[in-house]
Amino acid sequence: MNPMNEALNVFNEPLIVCGTNPMTGVYRDGCCNTGANDRGTHTVCAVVTDTFLQFSKSKGNDLTMDYPPTGFKGLVEGDKWCLCVSRWIEAYQNNVAPPIILKATHIKTLEYISLDELIKFEYTPMTASDWTEINNKLEKTFKFDNYNEVVLFSNKVMQIAIQQDHHPEINVHYNFVKVRITDYEQGTVSEKCHRFVSSINEITHSQITK
Repeated sequence: MNPMNEALNVFNEPLIVCGTNPMTGVYRDGCCNTGANDRGTHTVCAVVTDTFLQFSKSKGNDLTMDYPPTGFKGLVEGDKWCLCVSRWIEAYQNNVAPPIILKATHIKTLEYISLDELIKFEYTPMTASDWTEINNKLEKTFKFDNYNEVVLFSNKVMQIAIQQDHHPEINVHYNFVKVRITDYEQGTVSEKCHRFVSSINEITHSQITK
């Protein structure tokens, strides 16, 4: 019998998919299921952050590196990934735990940490377009199939920034772009930031984004 058919989440409900881009899970089916051959207990569905990725790297597990033999492409902030419960708890104890998707987190996780604690880290996207507010900044990572798309998108973002007299942080990589925005005059996220986000969302409809 396939264990996926009866897998439950921390609410004792059917386990939902954690992430398929990249494809996660010890069984590489997108779910944080576990079984006898899952020695790491990969049951926590996390939305990884840069802070966590650097922490994991410092502990000897660099999740940002590609691993061609298995087709694994390194993670970037915003990716959804099934983490070992012990690693997540270690991050939690060091105040760098990433947010988690509770309905995609396996019930076995509760053998290691309480639901009350997990709920404190529940992932709630700020909008349906998955912009997230962190440290008084709105941010999102956009993924692309090739560098040409990266350049095209980045140029459009800069044009919008100039038109709206905004100063976003734009981190360009070979297959993704991370955009952060805040209102430096007010020191927080303002209505001006939300107008900028709306404009960026409009241009993504013509390109492959995450």
